[in-house]
Amino acid sequence: MLLSAITAVGQNNVIGKDNTLPWRLPADMRFFKNTTMGHAVIMGRKTYESFGKALPGRTNIVITRQSDYILTDAMVVHGLEEAILEARETEKEKASENEEIFILGGAEIYRQSMQLLNRIYLSRVYGDFEGDAVFP
Repeated sequence: MLLSAITAVGQNNVIGKDNTLPWRLPADMRFFKNTTMGHAVIMGRKTYESFGKALPGRTNIVITRQSDYILTDAMVVHGLEEAILEARETEKEKASENEEIFILGGAEIYRQSMQLLNRIYLSRVYGDFEGDAVFP
C-alpha cells in the first residue's frame, strides 16, 4: 500500500496563505480530484476547514489536536499514526489493486509524514507567492 502526498508548490515552496491556495489552477484541481478520487485522504483540521466540507468520493480523515472536535462527514483522529491506520483499514476493505493513501496537508502534516512517504505528486507553480504555509 502506497502512502503519497499530493500538493502544488510555488517556487519559494509556499503552499498556502490565510488557509487558502495563493493561486487558481483549474487543470491542477482536476488532476488532484482525478488522482485522489476513491482513495482515503488524510488532512489537518485547517486544510479540512479550507475545503468547507469533506471531499466527495473519498474517505476523509481529519487530524486535530482538539479532543472535542466532531465532524459528521469525516473521520476525526488525533495523530498521523492513527490516521494512517484508519486509512489502511479503509483501503483494505476495498480490496483494490490500487491501494493508495493520500496526504493532503497542511504544512505540519506534510512535515510529519515526509519520512513515511512512498511518492509525492508535486505540481510546481512557477512564481514566488506570499504565504504563511510552506512545503517542507
